[in-house]
Amino acid sequence: MLAHTLRKAPLFAGISSEALEALARGCHLRAVTKGAYLFHAGTPADGFFVVHAGSINVHRVTEDGREQVIRVFYPGESLGEVVITGNHTYPASAKAAENSQVILVPTAFFRERIKADPDLALRILASMSQHLRFLVETVEDLKLKQAESRVAQWLLRQMKKAAPDPDNVPAFDLPLAKHLLASQLGITSETLSRVFARLREARLLEVEGKHVRFPDAAGLRAFLEKAET
Repeated sequence: MLAHTLRKAPLFAGISSEALEALARGCHLRAVTKGAYLFHAGTPADGFFVVHAGSINVHRVTEDGREQVIRVFYPGESLGEVVITGNHTYPASAKAAENSQVILVPTAFFRERIKADPDLALRILASMSQHLRFLVETVEDLKLKQAESRVAQWLLRQMKKAAPDPDNVPAFDLPLAKHLLASQLGITSETLSRVFARLREARLLEVEGKHVRFPDAAGLRAFLEKAET
């Protein structure tokens, strides 16, 4: 079961079945109830994690006590790999956004596996590079002047993931709760609701719960260009 989940993680894609089984034998499955913390920022790190089921909200707490979501991780995604490079504490906090299960890959054990299979070190670097790319994109979004720009930019990225063909954009479900999306975009839930309402009034967006449709994808792109000027 653990090997099957590890296989889905981009971090371990393509490694041999034998190496994957050897890796799985040193890992541990943990259950985390909704709202419970997997780890806190600054606490000693005992390894990194791969989400087996549910979702994990990684965040920092601002000086005024607000929770700033960095990213929400879903089954097959890995988090906390930075501890393998020598960090002894976690740089952010992580808690379950719903009842979840995660696979702990212990630091000491994984370092031993790197000695046996040096390719794992390159995989860790590649995974950390992906996380860094995500953070860079997030910072760029946070620099946008208007909340509408942040929301529209995020929606367009989801559209591109759902259908690379701009002339055939399907509907999709929001991959995270609206309050988490708002926090990730650096705006309040109320502001997100107002932006969605404005997009609905402009007939650029239709939202029913988590389900999103785009009656006018080209109009949404034009909306973004206007918001950024």
